[in-house]
Amino acid sequence: MYCPQCGRKYRDRVTQCSVCQMALAPGVPSAATEAAPEVMIFESSNPFLTAMARGALEDSGIPFRMQGDETYTRQMMGPLMFSPNRFFVTQDREAEARDLLQQLEAPIEEHDPPSAIPR
Repeated sequence: MYCPQCGRKYRDRVTQCSVCQMALAPGVPSAATEAAPEVMIFESSNPFLTAMARGALEDSGIPFRMQGDETYTRQMMGPLMFSPNRFFVTQDREAEARDLLQQLEAPIEEHDPPSAIPR
């Protein structure tokens, strides 16, 4: 296990970097992983949007790194105590990931006005 942000190595039973607070990745970092520059593509304190972004990236197969976590305490306290969750991808997947997550950053548009409630 290793931290994808700082590269520190950990024993298999550890799940989070004690320095970066990042979720650990299995195995050891490869030279390609260490050298690939990353860009931040999405940031949110909203637990629903964070879960949607994570699911969309996982389903699409785009490798990503998430800074922050989705613990119950973080979800309940939100932006009061924690910085936003941030998603990073390598530069070669940036455009694809931004296109995928663009719908999460745009407000929902209503196409049909709400119908009147019958009395």
